[in-house]
Amino acid sequence: MYFELKDATADILARSRRYKELCDLPLDLISSDHEAYDIQATAQDALGFERKGYALVGTSEESRRTLGLAEPIYSEIPAFSLLAGSREFHLPPGTIGVQCELVFTMLRSYPDAGEAINLTSAADAVLCCRPAVGILGRRTRRIFSGAGAAIADFGLHVATLCGDHTRALPSADLAGIEITTFLFKQTVFAGRSASVMGNPVQCGRMAGKPARREGPTASSR
Repeated sequence: MYFELKDATADILARSRRYKELCDLPLDLISSDHEAYDIQATAQDALGFERKGYALVGTSEESRRTLGLAEPIYSEIPAFSLLAGSREFHLPPGTIGVQCELVFTMLRSYPDAGEAINLTSAADAVLCCRPAVGILGRRTRRIFSGAGAAIADFGLHVATLCGDHTRALPSADLAGIEITTFLFKQTVFAGRSASVMGNPVQCGRMAGKPARREGPTASSR
């Protein structure tokens, strides 16, 4: 995608997200993940709103296969898209699915200068954990495969619906959480949190570069 089109692309994506409309952007023309994250960052700025952390998508093999991703991707969460205590959520056009998530609120900036990035240090940087439901969607009418389009389109993030805070859990226990999803009282998915990169705290390691104090990081399935 030509450099001079990046700002226009970002503005259209931001407007589509703000007004819950679909657009006809040719996101398949994005040439690299680096360019895609540049567009995403510009779109976040155009969208406005305070950011409330980072959402990760594609942290399990199954979800990557479904979404056509080779590795996990991330995006910032605008304040209006991080919701707690919501009993009702209206799905916008372009919604493609939901995912089970764990939302970590960071106790401190991570990593500190010179700090090793590993499971122990990531767990030490986490203040608390909440279950959540992640809403995924696109802002484009056409479906594009590959990471570039997904990254630029706000990492496919629509909203993070947070549940109540849980008691403190050791990082080892986080890998053994059983998760069951029901739709109209019928089980549609059941699994363990270990499918998230072996341990959801791994998402803290992945998000080590952008993680900020008191900002939630949502780990997806």
